[in-house]
Amino acid sequence: MAFTFLAVAMYLAIAVIAIIILGSLITFIIERSPYQPAFVAGRAPDPGPDGFHPGEAHVLFDKKTPWLGKQFDRQAQIGFNIFTPLGARILKVASPLYQKFSVNEEGNTRAYYFKTYIGKGRKDVNTDVFKLDYDMPENPFWIRAILDEVVEIAPREYLGKIHVKFLPGFFVTIGYFGLREQTASEAAFDAAPATS
Repeated sequence: MAFTFLAVAMYLAIAVIAIIILGSLITFIIERSPYQPAFVAGRAPDPGPDGFHPGEAHVLFDKKTPWLGKQFDRQAQIGFNIFTPLGARILKVASPLYQKFSVNEEGNTRAYYFKTYIGKGRKDVNTDVFKLDYDMPENPFWIRAILDEVVEIAPREYLGKIHVKFLPGFFVTIGYFGLREQTASEAAFDAAPATS
């Protein structure tokens, strides 16, 4: 019995060490990207973003993804992601119990809410960032592990950094994303009624 307990404890310790080593290596590689210097040179947006911000994911060698951007409610200090119909179909398979999928006026899907607040960077402790914290009860467990951090790098242009909590207190950086404020003409186009 004692031997079994010792063996299980040893395997768990090896697994934790492996996760820490692998996660640290992934973070090291990601933070050598050209986005990292721009991120640490940025600042927490003040005021924070409000409304829809089109986005571009800088993951998987900058390949196009079905993620369209993020919608922010500055006053309520919350937001959510917007996905294409294809992205929504994939996510509904990955999150069959998630109850907050909803379709907007353009036929795209809102999903995965986050709360927002200002704080120091998880990895970049000398940088003030705008945090998008997905640790909310309605999100699937694998989404709740995500912490995005956003800085303003130019007027109305933002760079985000994606962290995933692999172990309590241990976050791995897996990529970056860009956001920008919608132009007035884009917002007017989105608000216009569809014509057939």
